[in-house]
Amino acid sequence: MSIKNRKKLTAEELYAFSDEMGMMITSGVSSIQGITMMLDESQGGEEKELLAEMEQVVTETGSLAKAIEDAGVFPDYFVEMTRMGEQTGKMDSVLTNLAAHYAREMAISNAIRSAVTYPLMMVAMMLIIIIVLVTEIMPVFDRVFRQLGGTMDGLSGGFLAFGSFIKSNGAIFLVILLAVVIYLIVLNKSRWGKNHRNNLLYKNRHFKSIHSKIATSRFASAMAMTLSSGMDVMQSLEVSGRIVDAPEFEQKVEKCKDSFAETMDVGKAFSVSGIFGGLYGRMAILGAKTGNMENVLEKVATTYQEEADEEINDLIAVVEPTLVIILSVIVGIILLSVMLPLLNIMSGMI
Repeated sequence: MSIKNRKKLTAEELYAFSDEMGMMITSGVSSIQGITMMLDESQGGEEKELLAEMEQVVTETGSLAKAIEDAGVFPDYFVEMTRMGEQTGKMDSVLTNLAAHYAREMAISNAIRSAVTYPLMMVAMMLIIIIVLVTEIMPVFDRVFRQLGGTMDGLSGGFLAFGSFIKSNGAIFLVILLAVVIYLIVLNKSRWGKNHRNNLLYKNRHFKSIHSKIATSRFASAMAMTLSSGMDVMQSLEVSGRIVDAPEFEQKVEKCKDSFAETMDVGKAFSVSGIFGGLYGRMAILGAKTGNMENVLEKVATTYQEEADEEINDLIAVVEPTLVIILSVIVGIILLSVMLPLLNIMSGMI
């Protein structure tokens, strides 16, 4: 299998590679020795094949950046960073910064995953309970009503008819469920899906705020990484804008680049473009004046990430009890629609 046909490495895989390789190069191990050591420790399969081909390229060219580029599984900005690190002799620093960047990316991804997983599980559980009630439990009550000389009508009859419709059209509901699953996969995997999902989320004030903070955290982290690795400001803005991968934020980055080209003041460019607002904008200006921009950007990235995590947790704290209440109300309505008429029939028999 050709490397060119492989999927891009995940944030976890990029973190593992840059962290291990960065530690080895910092310790004085050469690139070829580092790749060989990683190859010896690999578990086999696609990972071993990838490292073997990278080892061959490093052996032939003496360039780790060339091996990373030819692999075809690393993001473009990863390739750019390692190429620059090799040219400036700062490969150890570049890999260390990349590892820190992907560690933050994993933290953001885990926060988003935890925020989405539990509500989806709750919704799935709600649907399963409701379907079981209307398709299996309601027919039992219907037989009881008939034995007692009554019928299920009104709200209870509607639930019974709905359950019968689901049973008789199970194939259609399975197709709909499959279509929903495919739609969710497309939203998370394809470029179009991600843009479409972001457009939907931007319509909600809470999601827009969270997404904006995550994008700003990623940008600040990428800027700190690229600047500390030796890139000039314009190159850093270019690379960091691609890392963020958020259309609305990319417009701010373009405005920032234009402002910097005019003023050559990165702190002012951040403030004018609206990338960092309020206190963070003033911090960026101060960082640019004191030559401490990398540390300021790291602090800004950490702060925005913490604020995004806090908003996610606040949202979960609202969603979880809301879903429980909705489930309880729906189940209660279904049961009451049966139990109250049943009690009336039984009281008439006494």
